Amino acid sequence: MKRVNVSGDFKKTGLTKKDLASIVEVVFNVGLDSRLRGNDGKGVENDKTINIAFVGPDEIWAKNLKYRKKNAPTDILSFDYGDEGDIMISLADIEKLKEKEESLAEATQKTIIHGVLHLLGYDHEKEKDRAIMEKAEEKAYTKLCHSREGGNLY
Repeated sequence: MKRVNVSGDFKKTGLTKKDLASIVEVVFNVGLDSRLRGNDGKGVENDKTINIAFVGPDEIWAKNLKYRKKNAPTDILSFDYGDEGDIMISLADIEKLKEKEESLAEATQKTIIHGVLHLLGYDHEKEKDRAIMEKAEEKAYTKLCHSREGGNLY
């Protein structure tokens, strides 16, 4: 991974740009593990620049309609351009979808994990692929939990 660029308002998550870059780095390390991917890892650019943009719900809805032809809200969209990847996140939609006991930081972290895995070629359209992606999400989340003192997230 080359670098992580962050734009938009994410202050209410309690996460810093450094936190976000650390999350992306951990997910890259887990996601590039070919044993998890079920293939040889070919075709995955591992020297990406990741751009994370925190946007409003109207903007992400419009992009969801334009690029995925889904006229519905979403919490995250990922766009892979080879050596660069863009992730759009709507905190308003994360807040609506998060588990009751989760903090906004935890829910945001899980959302970023999901988005970065998409940039690494993971998918969840088929049941087999969903299982592989969920395993990678769990491994990344566990790794992040254990990298924090006392096992706590942000």
